Amino acid sequence: MPIPVILNPAARSAKAASLESAIRQLSPEPELHLTKGPGDAAAIAERLASEGHELVVAGGGDGTMNEVLQGVCRANARRSPGERHTALGVLPLGTMNVFSVELKLPGRDIAECWRRITAGTRSQIDLWTANEHYFVQLGGAGLDAQIVQETSWEQKKKFGPLSYVMSAMNVLLRPPPTLSVRMDGRAPLLGTVVLIGNGRHYGGPFPLFRDAVNTDGKLDLIIFRGLGGMEFLQLLRGMLLDGYHECEYLDYIQAEEFTVETDAADLPVELDGELVAGLGPRVTIRRAPARLSVAA
Repeated sequence: MPIPVILNPAARSAKAASLESAIRQLSPEPELHLTKGPGDAAAIAERLASEGHELVVAGGGDGTMNEVLQGVCRANARRSPGERHTALGVLPLGTMNVFSVELKLPGRDIAECWRRITAGTRSQIDLWTANEHYFVQLGGAGLDAQIVQETSWEQKKKFGPLSYVMSAMNVLLRPPPTLSVRMDGRAPLLGTVVLIGNGRHYGGPFPLFRDAVNTDGKLDLIIFRGLGGMEFLQLLRGMLLDGYHECEYLDYIQAEEFTVETDAADLPVELDGELVAGLGPRVTIRRAPARLSVAA
């Protein structure tokens, strides 16, 4: 059975056309499925997984990956105990590709990525939900999600990762939201930004979550107590030098389950680099009932 690849043809540009051509020339030849709009990747992935495909591959960036993840996980959730789950594969073709960095895939070398994907090796990693939405690599609430919300596809296409920096400069001029992070066994933690990591990488090749392991059953959280220069300086120092444990302006903790709340009508949340709307003012994050099988 050919391995299906779900490809987001993006803006129907010459670059997208060349990528599609390159994918069609891979060996063994994949079964290519092109999306036409938002939600297509999830629907196609769910159908393919339900039809019995042992592996479904996302061709695109982290947004396409997360859409395919939704469909694969919805199909897997309907399976009986002991029944084999569909695995996820990733061809990193987008702007950031953070999950592929975590998997140590060879960048934009599509042929080598395909060789790794089709080699038959599978890893089992922790899978998480934010309310009913699945995610596998990272998340953010507050300022982080607002930056994602205001970074358009056109900006990402034109400026790449710099587009997020440009959006951040605009968002930082506004009053930040007040967030409350609640978990069993400790008093609520208040802050303006909550960064969530299942793996070490967040937004690029830098290991923001120094202690994160995507097989330990825990998420790593960095909570900004305020929103000033000291938070960002301590973030950089903690990431690059001596860790976060002595930080005065940040909290770095690990948790198996927690809730983030805001007094606003809707909490800005991004998961795997994509904005998730309509989760409400309260988001509960916990482990999914089953782990995710990944081809890498």
